[in-house]
Amino acid sequence: MRSLVVGTREQLEIQTICKLKAGELSFKEAMDLLSVSERTVRRWLREYEQKGIAFIKHGNCAKTPANKTSLDLKIQVMNYVEAELFDFNMLHALEKIEQKFNLKMNRETFRRWCHQKGMVKKAHHCRRSRPRYKRPRHSRFGFMLQLDGSHHRWFGAKESCLIAAIDDATSEVVGGEFFETESMIGTFQVLTSIFKKYGLPSVLYVDRAGIYGGQKRTNFSQLVRALEELGIQIIYANSPQGKGRIERLFRTLQDRLIPEMRLLNIETYEAANEYFNDVYLPHLHNPRFSVQAQSQAQAWRPIQLHQKLEDIFCIKERRRVAKDHTFSYEGNKYLITTDLKYSIHNHDIEIRIDVKQNLTAIFAGRNLIFTKITIGPKRIAS
Repeated sequence: MRSLVVGTREQLEIQTICKLKAGELSFKEAMDLLSVSERTVRRWLREYEQKGIAFIKHGNCAKTPANKTSLDLKIQVMNYVEAELFDFNMLHALEKIEQKFNLKMNRETFRRWCHQKGMVKKAHHCRRSRPRYKRPRHSRFGFMLQLDGSHHRWFGAKESCLIAAIDDATSEVVGGEFFETESMIGTFQVLTSIFKKYGLPSVLYVDRAGIYGGQKRTNFSQLVRALEELGIQIIYANSPQGKGRIERLFRTLQDRLIPEMRLLNIETYEAANEYFNDVYLPHLHNPRFSVQAQSQAQAWRPIQLHQKLEDIFCIKERRRVAKDHTFSYEGNKYLITTDLKYSIHNHDIEIRIDVKQNLTAIFAGRNLIFTKITIGPKRIAS
């Protein structure tokens, strides 16, 4: 016969029901003593007469629950977690498990298993020094984009930078690419891909980094110049919390994208960019994390015929032409060989560096032909 182990409260209930059965207590006294209703007291008395003191335990006590997960399945799941999903968060890992084993698992059950193994990621805690107030989203998709770069060990052994943009109205990630570092050329490349796919936004929201024309380079940024040519307003955030939507995006990507790429053994920039834009964003991220815009009308503006993105998203600088029709750029000297009717000595020409690092020289809307020449040795002062 199964042993019956009872607690202090259960001992009180047994003693009270025994005294009630023996006539030592009235129903009113038993109700007051146990703080239960008369109906409960009568039910316990009836069960005591039928089962004895075993009435105190529920009928399912010590029985295996009908919905209990089998031990074999638990072992298979946790072995899979330890071998493949050790750096996933619990919710992300649960999605992978449901896909692999074709089952619907209770989240609390899986959480308990992970805690038993000590395989739980620590939650991100943010301390704020002062109160901040939520800024409402813009109502239309494509009105404002938040752009930023995040340095992290996204794949492989080396740190890389993900430059990405997120729509303010829907939280949809409209594009991004991995680079060795956060650079102007990389920013131009990402924006070119986004604008060719969607169109032009009205506002670009960035932080005060130097390449975006922040405090280090006030009024001296190629990005500011390019956006002005496209009629896009640039807004600077005064704090990381000000552009919290893209900051939270990078935290989510670091939590979910990194283990996804690890499972696929992605270790090159080409493979990472292809997976991020063609697989992860359209199939795994945007359907889950994007929201519906308040307005059905979109705010993307079409690119005009005179707005050639390749001629706008490039580094533009000016150089003065010397008497011998040469100009200098980054320590190198170039000779203009274009057949010109008149000399352009002492005139300024425009130097352009595109995203592929190609150098172009332009004067009066005409591309100049030039060749790199060797600079002679410097004269040694006597």
